Amino acid sequence: MSFYPQPYKYQCGPFALKYGLVMLGKIENEKEISKRAGSSWWYGTDEIGLSRAAKSFDCGMKYFTSGEKALAIKHLIGFLRKGNPCILSVDNWGHWVTVINEQNNKFIIVDSDLEKVIEIYSHNQLLKRWIYTDKDTDETSFDGYALFTNNKPVTKANFSLDKARFVMRKTNKDLAEKWDKYFNDLIQICKPRNPLSKKIISFTEFLRRHEKLLVEEIADWHGKPAYKELKKTLKNMQFVADVYDLVIRAEDQKKVLVDLAGLLMFHFCGKYGSKPIY
Repeated sequence: MSFYPQPYKYQCGPFALKYGLVMLGKIENEKEISKRAGSSWWYGTDEIGLSRAAKSFDCGMKYFTSGEKALAIKHLIGFLRKGNPCILSVDNWGHWVTVINEQNNKFIIVDSDLEKVIEIYSHNQLLKRWIYTDKDTDETSFDGYALFTNNKPVTKANFSLDKARFVMRKTNKDLAEKWDKYFNDLIQICKPRNPLSKKIISFTEFLRRHEKLLVEEIADWHGKPAYKELKKTLKNMQFVADVYDLVIRAEDQKKVLVDLAGLLMFHFCGKYGSKPIY
């Protein structure tokens, strides 16, 4: 799961929906999405199948279209501003991509047909791929679907241009490919920010206070992972927590410290092995 290329051409639809769901804090497996959408190698996935799959995950898809470039961009940005990722038909209705944000006249695109998956387009670059031209009438249109949840999501992702570029780096391939694992663990340890919550701290502030203790205790106790490797894993967690604005209640710091220590020990014992202590 998470941000990696589709293995087969016909899977672009399920992958596009998966990335839209990820933005809404819903981590689903693309194989299950394909099954619910009725995807096949000879037909791919149409909008009816995607809508059916979205509905099964308690979400909906709102269709929007325009024959004018400026109006199409206006519709798209309008949905993105409301927190709705948009699934677009591109390459003359031959492929599906997901648009997750617009900032500084740049769109952040998730395209499972690309090796690094996440791409940044100017308005004109997107329009060139987005435009559909009817071969019989020469009429053009820009078609898309805004993804929304039927119930209030637990949390939503907020991808800025800087965050998108960070995930795109080759050095962060592990973060991109294991995004779902980081999220699923963090959502058990942290809490989504609530405007009414008091006495909370960010995951970044938590690490500022406790990272040194965590790193030194685990590295010295296990003996194998280097400080640098442990810090990188915690940095990945920090990034995901920041994207979803996950926080920690001040009174839960000791519990979170124990939970993280146990989680990291499990990870590195699985990676490097461990002999019985007693």
